[in-house]
Amino acid sequence: MSDPRTPDAPSVGELAGGLRTAVNRLAYVLRLPVAAEGITPTRLSALVVLMKHGPLRPGALAERLSISAASASRLIDVLIDGGWARRDPDPSDGRACLLSLSPQGEAALEKLRREGTGDLAAGIEQLTDEQREALSAALPVLVTLADGYVATAATRTQSVSAGS
Repeated sequence: MSDPRTPDAPSVGELAGGLRTAVNRLAYVLRLPVAAEGITPTRLSALVVLMKHGPLRPGALAERLSISAASASRLIDVLIDGGWARRDPDPSDGRACLLSLSPQGEAALEKLRREGTGDLAAGIEQLTDEQREALSAALPVLVTLADGYVATAATRTQSVSAGS
């Protein structure tokens, strides 16, 4: 079977490598506003999980982050000491606790969204009309790729948890 790509078209591996590099570079720069406040990528992931799914018990947070209970315990202590999260008694079980975002954690996530989106919009404004059209056309494909990876990661996490 002949290769349908044109001779100058990048291979799938080249596309994957270029996309990974570009996404990582963008993600790094877009995290800078909260990184300056001491929020590492792991801490940011935990805060986003608490924002979307909280309040959560520590074990549920560990499961969603695919980390061990010991790692989650250390991470939770850092989040609470940093003022980004809080630990409250679980009203359904006095022996357990629930973790949620603190007002400072909510403010840090809002700052990331606001500054990151603003910076990205400013960069997009600098693109040519053709580049913006190409980005617009690629966005649904990127969302599909991201959704597939998120679903795969969730399935993988559930399989690991079930096997424990």
